[in-house]
Amino acid sequence: RTSTRVDPFTPIMAIKSSAKMTIDPMSVKYASEMSQWTVYWGLMFVVCRFALFKKYSADFSNRVVSIVHAVVAIYYSYVTFENGWDGMFDNIGGANTEAQTLCMAISLSYFTYDLIYCALGGDFMSVVHHMFTMGGLASGVLNGRSGAELVACLFLMEVSNPSLHLRTVFIEMGLKTSMLASINSLVFALMFLVCRLVIGPPLVWKTLASPDNDYIVKAGGFGILAVSVFWGWSIIKIIVKEVKKLMGGGKAKQA
Repeated sequence: RTSTRVDPFTPIMAIKSSAKMTIDPMSVKYASEMSQWTVYWGLMFVVCRFALFKKYSADFSNRVVSIVHAVVAIYYSYVTFENGWDGMFDNIGGANTEAQTLCMAISLSYFTYDLIYCALGGDFMSVVHHMFTMGGLASGVLNGRSGAELVACLFLMEVSNPSLHLRTVFIEMGLKTSMLASINSLVFALMFLVCRLVIGPPLVWKTLASPDNDYIVKAGGFGILAVSVFWGWSIIKIIVKEVKKLMGGGKAKQA
């Protein structure tokens, strides 16, 4: 059976009505389940907000959900690297494996939930970031291609997110000035810089250079890199601040 590549900007109804255009059944399978998974992420937030962490804010519960997703995404992303870490750069622009499609579909369902949450809360920067991410993931799931680089990008994004969200969690728990919070902030900053600004650029370059990638995949990769570079200087300042604090310099300055 031959398959036809579908322009991601083609309306979904037109795709369905065209006899010449086909979508991989595996992609259809996971795309149809994403709505259910999105509801599950929302239910997880409700349980956290009104049962497990009632004394904390809604943002606290949302970050708990985000930490859970980050752990799930890191695991499923790494599983797709058939050749270990080197597998992150394999088969750029090629057809998806089932593991890659599953990983992207799970994360796309989470980002759908979080986009709604951020939009309702007026978090414009997160909405823009999520739109770049979701555009690439949706293209990968529906077209059945580019899974290698999209999953690799997802891994590099998510690996620093548990520490990112824990920073806010620790603040609400009254642990902002603790050594644990300082170590967590330092881990976050280092992971962010290494993953997004050291490993990330070569991956984005390979994605942009591949003739097999759709424009929306290329735009998503470039957009995420641009956002990462924008935040890079702030991340460096976090490293300097937390190192000084751990060495006692922060306390001396405050005194």
